[in-house]
Amino acid sequence: MEEDASQKTFDPTPRKLEEARRKGDVPKSQDLVSVLILATAAAMFIGLGSKISSDLVAYGRIFLERPHEISVGNGDMTRLTLDVFKHTGLAVGTFFGALSVAALAGHTGQTGLMFVTDKLAPKPEKISPIAGFKRIFGKEALMQFGKTLFKIMVLGIVAYYALKPFYFKAGTFVDIEPQAMGPVLILIMKTLLFQLLLVLILFAIGDFFMQRMNFMNRNKMSKQEMKDEYKQTEGDPIIAAKIKQIRFQKAKQRMIQNVPKATVIITNPTHYAIALRYVTGETAAPICLAKGLDNVALKIREVANEHKIPIIEDPPLARALFKDAEIDAPIPSEFYQAVAKIIGTILSIAARRKSSQAAPPRITPPSIISAPFGQFN
Repeated sequence: MEEDASQKTFDPTPRKLEEARRKGDVPKSQDLVSVLILATAAAMFIGLGSKISSDLVAYGRIFLERPHEISVGNGDMTRLTLDVFKHTGLAVGTFFGALSVAALAGHTGQTGLMFVTDKLAPKPEKISPIAGFKRIFGKEALMQFGKTLFKIMVLGIVAYYALKPFYFKAGTFVDIEPQAMGPVLILIMKTLLFQLLLVLILFAIGDFFMQRMNFMNRNKMSKQEMKDEYKQTEGDPIIAAKIKQIRFQKAKQRMIQNVPKATVIITNPTHYAIALRYVTGETAAPICLAKGLDNVALKIREVANEHKIPIIEDPPLARALFKDAEIDAPIPSEFYQAVAKIIGTILSIAARRKSSQAAPPRITPPSIISAPFGQFN
């Protein structure tokens, strides 16, 4: 069932906007395109209007002043027509070419280059009478009609006041020579275009922001849509949590497998366990092979007992190493002295009991963290 628009309160995500773009749904102001075309037309008219009008007037005089001299036989009429197009065609072609470029720039400047096949595909709703009726008489169509009607009224009022000064002078135009009529018409068109252009620019600016606001509102998302998109992009939270748990189990398993390589296990004694390895010449400082809390700490101690690795109880040092030491990395330098004393003690005992098969010793050295001892080199 389609969700109520009132439930769509979240701004669209970048993925949602990209999907809309692929379907051809992009914010675009047609008013902005129109005003760009009109501005280009005004600029071209000012630049080329004089030449076009003077050429047309020059040839028009032939028809107005000496029509009896025009021969309609022997191809004279054809030559005259071709001559008119020859002199005015380039200017007119440039004019309409500039308008085409302006229209293209107005569209691509807002949306970029797009080729949407969805717009070309036949859709049943496009030929449905009911859907067509809704498009014509729907809320959006009525709003568009009202906006267009308002614009026509405003532009009509502006055009009236722009042409009003020339209206009272219209009677004097009959006495103007034909060659002087061109500049008069250009002046009238310049005045009208300039004032209409100012109004249309204001309309275009307003429509530009309105189209973007409507686009964002049209693509707003509901809470369920946000959840569905998250599942599609980031995965189901339940599955993600399961994957995270599996990765943690595998990491713990690899960590426990490294415990037999440890030189010493430092414990809390029950809550924390840290497995350290140090072999002279192998590394510059002891390496933390494994660390764990509660059940993991118990497992580390069990493996250590199985492989007769010395276990030393030092709660302050165990807690500090658990907090700051990283797996498969050298221990922080502030623990060098304390760990050096422990390993030194272990090596001394190992040397004295080299041939003994007794259980691994439990040693509780006093004040190990603050013990003054040489650092690892």
